[in-house]
Parts: sequence; C-alpha cells; structure tokens
Amino acid sequence: MDAVGEICEARLDPEDAALLRAMGLSLSAKVRMCRAGEPCIVAVLSSAIPCQGGGAGDGRVVPCCSSRIGLARSLAKRILVTRVTTITSLRVNAQV
Repeated sequence: MDAVGEICEARLDPEDAALLRAMGLSLSAKVRMCRAGEPCIVAVLSSAIPCQGGGAGDGRVVPCCSSRIGLARSLAKRILVTRVTTITSLRVNAQV
C-alpha cells in the first residue's frame, strides 16, 4: 500500500490558498508524493470542494476526484503534511 499524508497546515497567502483549494489541495486533503524536487508533484487523493458548474450545481460539498498538481518548491515547503497509514484509511473531510 502507498503511504499517504494529510494536509495539516498551509502557510500561504490568501490568493495561493484559494487557487490550491480550487484544485482540491486544502486542509485535511489526503495526498501522496509522486515526485520530490522542482516542481514537486503530489497526487490529491481526496478532498471536499463545493460542486460548481456541472454535477450537482447546487453548492453541495462532494468529494473531488484524484488529480496531480505540480508545486514550485517555494510553495511546497509552506505546506505541512502529517502521515496517514494507508490509502484504505481515507475519509473525505468537508473542511476547506
């Protein structure tokens, strides 16, 4: 099983935080490191973001799908992650 981390803190300015949150990278999101370095690439495994446009379209919170995001080192080093045991322990958390 792959090791998974959970975003526990992000020391970001409001604009960067909003952009990453829109891509599913928010507090309590589960992530897996795909590649360290420049850029750092993380897979966002679970998050909860408001549905906008298609889908429910009514602002309900729904789980986002898995995606990968490339982060500049200067941004990645301001995002703190705690280790979660395995992918099977994932839970969707509505905190954004």
